[in-house]
Amino acid sequence: MIAGSSSLANATFETEALSRDLPDEQLEVLLLCDRPAIVAGTVHEHIDALTRCSTHRVRAVEMFHDLPKGLDLNRFDVVLIHYTLVASDDRYLSPEARETISAFPRLKAIFVQDEYRFVDRTVAAIRSLGIKVVFTCVPEREIEKVYSARNLPGVTKVNVLTGYVNKQHIERHVAPLTGRPIDVGYRARMLPAWLGELGQEKWRIGERFAREAVPSGLKCDISCSEEDRLYGEDWLNFIGSCKAILGVESGASIFDFTGEIQSAVEQDLRRQPSLTFDELRERHFKAKEGLIKLNQISPRCFEAAALRTLMILYEGDYSGVLLPWRHYVPLRKDHSNMAEIVRTLKDPIRSETIVEAAYTEVACNPAYGYQAFVTKVDSVLLRETTGFAPRAVPCYSDSELNLIKSRSVAIHLRRLRRDAIQYIYVFIFRFLLGHAQRETKEFYKWQAKKWLRVVKQWFG
Repeated sequence: MIAGSSSLANATFETEALSRDLPDEQLEVLLLCDRPAIVAGTVHEHIDALTRCSTHRVRAVEMFHDLPKGLDLNRFDVVLIHYTLVASDDRYLSPEARETISAFPRLKAIFVQDEYRFVDRTVAAIRSLGIKVVFTCVPEREIEKVYSARNLPGVTKVNVLTGYVNKQHIERHVAPLTGRPIDVGYRARMLPAWLGELGQEKWRIGERFAREAVPSGLKCDISCSEEDRLYGEDWLNFIGSCKAILGVESGASIFDFTGEIQSAVEQDLRRQPSLTFDELRERHFKAKEGLIKLNQISPRCFEAAALRTLMILYEGDYSGVLLPWRHYVPLRKDHSNMAEIVRTLKDPIRSETIVEAAYTEVACNPAYGYQAFVTKVDSVLLRETTGFAPRAVPCYSDSELNLIKSRSVAIHLRRLRRDAIQYIYVFIFRFLLGHAQRETKEFYKWQAKKWLRVVKQWFG
């Protein structure tokens, strides 16, 4: 047995057990979600997997702020809120929508991501909506610190990953490592200081690696600018054109339960933009750094494994899925082993060995596929519906539900406004200011955020 294969076997066994234990009973599930125009492909994959792979009848209904007019929740057994809808934010769920969901008498469940911010507001929303199942990315050993039984009595918390392996990526044709034009690629955004050290690592790794790779002659395509981020096919093609990609663990090392840390940091930066991360941490969140460990594997790791791209990652646990020097090349956080990383990159046999292990043992392992994830969700939903009164009215036909969706003009207009703002942002900062200095971009981004707040007040 290979090193680490015990955890893989256990994960596979758990998936098979869930599949065997799932009774032959189908629920009518309403999946409330949003599909922004500019968003990571894993968001669409997550929604599509729930509707495609479930043994239940999962009906995805897109909304933004309001529920579609005429939608009768009583024609469903379960209401499931996707993480693309921030339950505590009126922009995503209006007070009227929350009131309607709260009145639904049967099982309600929610997926939550980016759980490090406004925790108290999220918990309050879960309580007010009457949610009974929370699918959380917080590791099991940390869940009670975030969603305590005292604050959420009677609520079942289930750990899931932020993303899984897409079977289509495994089957996608990619060039061999030796035929790829880019040695090392990376895309990230410069995250705010109040997310803590882990948030800083996500952009520091790119800037430092690009600088230190110059003497070795590596061809790098690395950017930490928001406007350079890639989505959909562009992102997959980018991974497939790189011999290696950089990465760090997903998550954040600060949990801001009240939003006070974020507010204090942003106020300081408005008064004194030159403040460094270390200065802000010392002032506002040094004692809270790392108290709750959200570190986990990123969907990017699964994408890289499936597309046979070498992963150069900061040392970490990666949810127990990836093993250093077997599935990825571990880069120390002080970059002290940079020479060893370069030697590995320039050794095609060693690189191919690591890539193949990640492909066969991670990407092709059913335990990390979307089907395993949905099987787990199916089992939990069916178990938790026990004790609720059965649905007394017939479910929607496809034609009935499609008619309701097509009549949701107000929702479509809200989403169009939101998507238009995103496209304008990308156009300005990728094309008009694409070659401007970082300081210039940051100044205009700060101005854009102020105007966006005004626009949101005008249009709601």
